[in-house]
Amino acid sequence: MNLFEISAALDEEFDITEVKDDWSFQFDPLFLEKSVATFRKPMHNTGLMIVNSQEVNRIYTAFSPSRYVLEAIRMKGIVNTLLIVKHPFDWDGRRNGKGFIQFTDRDYQLMEGMGISVYSLHTPMDRNRNDEVVSTAYAFAKVMKLKVDHEFGPEGEGNPELLLGLIGTVQERKLDALTKRLSATLDYKVKVRKVNEDVGKVALATGGGFVPELIEEARNRGATTYITGIITPNASPYSREHYGPTLAIINKLGLNIIGCSHYLTEKWAMEFSLPYFSRFCKSEFVEDKEAYNKLE
Repeated sequence: MNLFEISAALDEEFDITEVKDDWSFQFDPLFLEKSVATFRKPMHNTGLMIVNSQEVNRIYTAFSPSRYVLEAIRMKGIVNTLLIVKHPFDWDGRRNGKGFIQFTDRDYQLMEGMGISVYSLHTPMDRNRNDEVVSTAYAFAKVMKLKVDHEFGPEGEGNPELLLGLIGTVQERKLDALTKRLSATLDYKVKVRKVNEDVGKVALATGGGFVPELIEEARNRGATTYITGIITPNASPYSREHYGPTLAIINKLGLNIIGCSHYLTEKWAMEFSLPYFSRFCKSEFVEDKEAYNKLE
């Protein structure tokens, strides 16, 4: 199928022109040379990002266009494919990690050699929905067995009508029981900032939902436990500047906070949404096994 026909359909489905998303902090000279000009429009860094073929023989979805994912696609041996990602850049959120990671020469060589084009759906995949497209929050709600009562949480000043959080209930009443189940489900020891033992109502905002405004709204809506992805600092300039003040505010809000990692809270949306992407051609989710070595 033609890449630009698929891209146009995705643009319409995910309302790309209306979503504001800023990734300019990641634009180095090589990216400016290799990426699509429309992707670099101020505050609209979403949608078709890299073009290396006008034909699409297979769609792959992934958390990010990491080296591991690109090598995995190369090993599959199918040329002229479209990689649809949640994040336009790879992520390393460990304490010594740099956060989002720029592409290397080798990454561009892999994409060009295999005819891999890339389409990014960072903020659009966070918009709450649960049909053929399953948003990040609804996807993780399925994984953690959250019974959803209602939605909350505007994405920010740029997208005030885009809700990305969910509030509901889980089977556990005690926090230790919930954290044990989440750790077993994810095969990852979740991070916990415990205030008390009562789970109560649970709010969920995946990925980078460690945001005072979201947590305060969740508390005001009756939540006593808040689940997100990243709750620990990394070595990026942004984290060094903002993590301390953010933590100080959040500590005063009085909620139990559980961090389940960036990757493990958001990869599911790209897997559970395969029914939609398969409308265009055969589609497959690529698990980034290297990402498990870089969990927060």
